[in-house]
Amino acid sequence: MTRHLAGLCLAFLFAWAQATPSVMLVDSYHAGYAWSQAWRSSLMASLGGKVRFLYAELDSKRQPRDTLEPRAAQILVQIQRLQPDLVLVADDAALRFVGARLAGSKTPVVYLGINQNPRHYLQEHAANVTGVLERPLVRRNVSLMRQLVPGIQRVLLLFDNDLTSEVIQEELFGRASTLQDGKVQIDLVRAIDYADWQRQVSQAPGRYQAIWTGLYQTLRDANGKVVPDSEVIAWTASNSTLPLFAFWDFAVGADKAVGGLVLSGRDQGRLAAGLVQQILFQRRQPGSLFPLNGGSGQLLFSRGALQRFGLQLPPAWAGQVRLIE
Repeated sequence: MTRHLAGLCLAFLFAWAQATPSVMLVDSYHAGYAWSQAWRSSLMASLGGKVRFLYAELDSKRQPRDTLEPRAAQILVQIQRLQPDLVLVADDAALRFVGARLAGSKTPVVYLGINQNPRHYLQEHAANVTGVLERPLVRRNVSLMRQLVPGIQRVLLLFDNDLTSEVIQEELFGRASTLQDGKVQIDLVRAIDYADWQRQVSQAPGRYQAIWTGLYQTLRDANGKVVPDSEVIAWTASNSTLPLFAFWDFAVGADKAVGGLVLSGRDQGRLAAGLVQQILFQRRQPGSLFPLNGGSGQLLFSRGALQRFGLQLPPAWAGQVRLIE
């Protein structure tokens, strides 16, 4: 009887696997990265038991850039072998090195977290590709935070030197590193390593009135080892004498940045899940689904960080702000 039940269970699982669409998730980063955790959990919460997930990672935050091409080639071989019903590529590296190679094929492709114009990677409209864009809310963020720190005239946007940071600078600043937004000068600096990052933070007072921490997950120490992102943001929050703001929710906390108008991986995952459902279950062609904007952001702040920097939220923001410890 037990063997019979076991056999039935195996047969059921096999039948379920055969009937359930498979989705290959190709992550530019790795499962332990907070951004990846956010969009993955949101995607899975939306799709539930409707699809089978397969996984592949480029791990571009921790691995040298020259390893991306060979790692992408291995993933493409894996896709060819497994034949998923849909491939989801997360963030710019995955679209550039994997998704673009599938453009024009019969495999539907959905992207999320894309900072660059997708046509930069796809060259032309591909009928099998659509997705969700991600745009750090630089101008609006700075404009709103001026209400917390009156008199801001010049601010520092501090990023690492990763591919994503390069793309963000190109998309928002062109070939420049400075833009003028009304009375405020916005400077973007890409630190070459952790020592340079620390130097930029230490030298900021006197030149700037506030710092926005961008991406910092690829900074390496003097031995070439990637510094844990938790260590980077904690050091920055502890050593910055200037108010420290953020563009993404993972950088906000009591021992992190004060807050800001931030983007969330959860929104990216939710929106991408909606596209996946339309393609797999409503038989929509990806090319007929217009790419989505990743959201207007949320005002997120840490009570502890606000207290540490002596800042108070404007009364007019009541009901619009999410507060965390």
